[in-house]
Amino acid sequence: MREALSGLDIAALVRELAEAIKGSRLSNIYQLSKDKFLFKLRSPGTTYKLLVDLGRYACLTKRDVEVPGRPPPFCMGLRKDLRGGLVADVRQHDLDRVLELLVSTRSGEARLILELFAGGNLILVGPGGQIRRVLRPRAMRDRDLLVGQPYRYPPGPRVDLARLRPPDLEPLRELGDLEVVRGLSRLTGLGSPYVEEVLLRAEVEKGKPCASLTDEDLSRISRSVRDLVRAVVEGPLEPMVVVGDGGKWLDVVPIRLLKYEGLSSIRFRSLSEAIDAYFSRLAAGEAISLELKAIRERIEKLKRRIEKQEGALRRFKEESSYFSSVGDTIFTYLSHLNFLLEALRELRDELGSWEAVRTRLDELRSRGPPFSWLTDIRPSGPTACLKVNNIALELNLRQTAQEVASSYYEKAKKARRKAEGAAKALEESKRELISLLSRLKELESKAPEPLGIISGGELPVQAPAKPRRAWYESFRWFLSSDGLLVVAGKDAATNELIVKRYPEPGDLLLHAEIPGAPFVLVKAGGREVPRDTLLQAAQLAVSYSRAWKYGLGAATAICFKPEQARKVGPHGEKLPKGAFYIVGRKDYIRGVELKLAIGASREAGQVRLLLGPVEAVRSRSEAYVLIGPGDEEARGLVLKAIKALEDVLGPLGVDRESLERLAALVPYGRGRLLSGAKRCGH
Repeated sequence: MREALSGLDIAALVRELAEAIKGSRLSNIYQLSKDKFLFKLRSPGTTYKLLVDLGRYACLTKRDVEVPGRPPPFCMGLRKDLRGGLVADVRQHDLDRVLELLVSTRSGEARLILELFAGGNLILVGPGGQIRRVLRPRAMRDRDLLVGQPYRYPPGPRVDLARLRPPDLEPLRELGDLEVVRGLSRLTGLGSPYVEEVLLRAEVEKGKPCASLTDEDLSRISRSVRDLVRAVVEGPLEPMVVVGDGGKWLDVVPIRLLKYEGLSSIRFRSLSEAIDAYFSRLAAGEAISLELKAIRERIEKLKRRIEKQEGALRRFKEESSYFSSVGDTIFTYLSHLNFLLEALRELRDELGSWEAVRTRLDELRSRGPPFSWLTDIRPSGPTACLKVNNIALELNLRQTAQEVASSYYEKAKKARRKAEGAAKALEESKRELISLLSRLKELESKAPEPLGIISGGELPVQAPAKPRRAWYESFRWFLSSDGLLVVAGKDAATNELIVKRYPEPGDLLLHAEIPGAPFVLVKAGGREVPRDTLLQAAQLAVSYSRAWKYGLGAATAICFKPEQARKVGPHGEKLPKGAFYIVGRKDYIRGVELKLAIGASREAGQVRLLLGPVEAVRSRSEAYVLIGPGDEEARGLVLKAIKALEDVLGPLGVDRESLERLAALVPYGRGRLLSGAKRCGH
């Protein structure tokens, strides 16, 4: 499945973009998230929306995209420099994954450079060629992306794809036994599926060792590369999404490929429409898959809990019944048992110890009832063990039979109370299971459905259905160890939405008892919020507050109902965006530790990295490390964490993009490692 556009895809996209937005004016810029930007462009009678996900894709979109109310400083700077500018040209650098907009502004011609490869970046270059703004400043071995430095393009492939000749491919043979499909990708920068397409057209086996390539092989490969590039850059485009077995969307391509011959496809009017539909569906599917996995894990955990609760309920009922029957038996034979107790105490006074009485047990039993009911005498206690009407019971030799019966009735009462508590807990677990099964069914119905496509054929050209997008994707969020969704604001605008738009009856809100903290929403769905979930939400609230920046070890969180939040202060003043006044009773969660966990797990050959509250991460990881407030830069901290995890789990193969995304989640961009990696016990 395709995860990002290749250089050839961008070449085809540039053709479309140049035709559509060249000559338009840049009316506004929105930063949707760390990696996502939306550019609004206006031409007479038309508004275009250019959606960019750095490191993955770019396209024009017609979808309604929710934008934040207040832009971050970087986005505000872009607006200041570019808003109102004329898009003079759209181009690509050397078939690389670099998209460039030339914008004529009042201060001269600027270049807005979108680097769409892994760990992508956005750079604004001024008229003199120096970097004016950069989203992620970096000093690298081959170039520096720093304000004031000249901008240099990333190093490209060793060959010119558009003018490739057989001698340019000679270095392939130096790669020895490496498969040609991997060697060609390394040499040319062509990614999958285009390397496979080239070899298919050239009739060269993709598994063939590079060292065994003949001159004729190199000639056919170079010709296939040139033909493929020409088809994308100059030929008519046939944008489509390739669909595999079961209706699964496999790829988005600008032209028809031999590699996908025989598979179904969905045709689109433009490549932007195809890219937008594909990656929107991919994002929605990823979010749904994540929640589905969490819910299925929670369901299995609940089933195990219900099994234990049913066993405990049976045990408490059996104990209550047994203790009641013992008490009833004692009262039935009260006079006999009191006579027995008195006789045993007299014998003890005569013999001097209970050990001596025990040696006379056989003689005592020979006297008949009630002495024959004795099965043992234990000096500890001391205790007489009896069996009356097949009911085993014990009598404290220092008490009367009435006192012993009362103690058994008290035990029966305690067992009944435990049974009632177990029954209530079991009922709550069953209700939660029913709710989770309902949610599971709902999510499965929302998962991207296989389309009704005739095998080997095409659907008519059509506008794609509007993809579903989970609302919480615009916020910080996690699934608690109890399977509940917890969502937190990132800034004033998202805090406002968290409190005003998304709460429902039964949900809870939390906030650190310190200024500069996110509001955290626990989506309870009408159920009582488990204590574990509440503590995890509190840990998120305090860890993303200024308490982390100040290096505190613990902080207090407050918990309240959404209806307690007011936009008017105690003296009638209107509060700014993202701020609320809380009325009524608040619950305080004190001493919440400022620590988060970074966890890793493997799933279907893929590595999944998580960062969040400790128990939430631990419940979904194979191993985890703890981080807390500190002065180490986030990227270095994450590298240390991954190294510690690899010491336990083995090589994880984390790519640069995943590393950067994880580093962006570290509060305030700094912290320190608190522990080595620990294996999870689930």
